Amino acid sequence: MRKIASVPAEEVTYSSAGPEEKRAERKQTFKSATVTTLGGERIDVVVKNVSATGARVEFLRDVQLTDRVMLSEPTLRIKTWAYVVWQTRGAAGLQFA
Repeated sequence: MRKIASVPAEEVTYSSAGPEEKRAERKQTFKSATVTTLGGERIDVVVKNVSATGARVEFLRDVQLTDRVMLSEPTLRIKTWAYVVWQTRGAAGLQFA
């Protein structure tokens, strides 16, 4: 069997906090939710983590979110506008407004 060299993977972080600022503590979760765009389109998402300042959501459809969205998840008691801080294919970081 061939041994594969251990090479550290490049770590990518998405944070609006500067180097001297501490990120808000995140709580891991897996909750179905809805994101509503400014144009009224409703998109089913999964909230993967949430903090006092924002959330990471994942979605199955290939969509481009608007700059601001409404995130709704009743069991976590979330119904708030949020800014889309970053977005990749299938995921987005939201900062609560």
